[in-house]
Amino acid sequence: MAVHPLPYSDFVIPASAAFPNGRVASRPFLRIALVNAGLRLSCYALVDSGADYCAFPRSFMQPVGLDALTSPIDQTTGVSTASVPTHFANVSIDLQGLVEFPVYAGFTVGLEQMGLGLLGQVGFFDRFNISFSKKVCYIEIPDPHP
Repeated sequence: MAVHPLPYSDFVIPASAAFPNGRVASRPFLRIALVNAGLRLSCYALVDSGADYCAFPRSFMQPVGLDALTSPIDQTTGVSTASVPTHFANVSIDLQGLVEFPVYAGFTVGLEQMGLGLLGQVGFFDRFNISFSKKVCYIEIPDPHP
């Protein structure tokens, strides 16, 4: 097993009524690639222990050859109580060249505004040992079998 430290990324959040000077949020975003049928889409994904599944914006489907018209749909919810249709499909995730693994992921318009994916319980946390400390996400990846 090898433990890989992946530092958090800082994101500037614009000013609002609650935070007139704006603020900086440090979050465990990882650079990944979605892979399917020889196609790759590089993107960012948030390591999100509160997400049930790995999920991505619906617009990520077409670049990796997935068809929203033929994929099964389920209704999912997030922070709000409103549910959104989520298309599910098999795809692989390349985690910064460290490991590539298959996952049954959701694709939803609910993530379009964020423009990034979520690495959730099913498909990510159930596959790797994950820990967090001092703005670093540690991922334990099994050694490849010869």
